[in-house]
Amino acid sequence: MSVSQMATSRLHKLVQTLCARRNVNLPVEALGKCLYEPIENGVELYHAHFLLDSQHSEYTSPIAKILFDAKAQLWCFYVPIYREEELVWVPYEKLPTSQTLEVLLAELESDPQACFWD
Repeated sequence: MSVSQMATSRLHKLVQTLCARRNVNLPVEALGKCLYEPIENGVELYHAHFLLDSQHSEYTSPIAKILFDAKAQLWCFYVPIYREEELVWVPYEKLPTSQTLEVLLAELESDPQACFWD
C-alpha cells in the first residue's frame, strides 16, 4: 500500500505551516528561509540563503527529507550528508521513523540537536 493522496496532502499542509511559522518576521539576511519541495511519497526541506542586498535566494541547503515507507507503514526521517561531494540521505539517528507526522515535524521544528537550522 502506498501513501494515500490524503496523507500526502496532509504532509504538504503541515510542512507548509512549519515553513510559514519559521519564515514569519525573520530577517532573511540573517537566518534564511525555510522551503520545501514535494517528492514522491514525501517532501524535501531546504534552507534558502540570501545575500544581504537581495530578495532572491543565492543558494539552498538541504535540511531534511520525510518519506512514507509503504511496506512498514511508517514515516521516515532523513538528514543530508555529503560523501565525496555527493549528497546522501541517511536516517536521522535520534528519530529515524514515526507512525505520526507530528512527531517528526515537532523534532524538525524544535531542532534539539541543532542540526537543521544552524
